[in-house]
Amino acid sequence: MTGGQPPLARTILAFALGIVFLATGSSKLIDHSAAVADFERWGLPAPSALTVAVGIFELCAAALLMANIATRRVALLLACEMAAAFAIAGRSDGGIQLVVPPAVAALCLVLAWASRPSRRVVTR
Repeated sequence: MTGGQPPLARTILAFALGIVFLATGSSKLIDHSAAVADFERWGLPAPSALTVAVGIFELCAAALLMANIATRRVALLLACEMAAAFAIAGRSDGGIQLVVPPAVAALCLVLAWASRPSRRVVTR
C-alpha cells in the first residue's frame, strides 16, 4: 500500500462489483413487477416488500463498495446474499442461476479476503 491507499486491483474489483450490484439493485426497483414475479415463483414470503428491501440493500452495498467503505463486511454480506440466491433461484430456475450467483459470490469472497487487515510484523 502506498500512502494508505488500497491496491489498484482491489479497488477495481470493488468498483466492478459495485457496478454489478448497482445494476441488479436498480433493476429490482425499476422493473418491480418482473422482480416480484421472480420472487413469487421462487416461493419467497412477501415478494413485493422483499423485492424492494433487496433492491435497496444492493444499491446501498454498491455505493459502499464504490466508495471503498466497509469493503470487507459489505463483500461478505453480498457473498451471503449470492449464496442464498444460488440456493433459492438455482433450485427453481436452474440454468444461469446455477452459474452467476456462485461466480459473483466467489468474487465477493476474493474481495473480502483482499480487504482483510494487514498483519505485517515490523522488525528492526
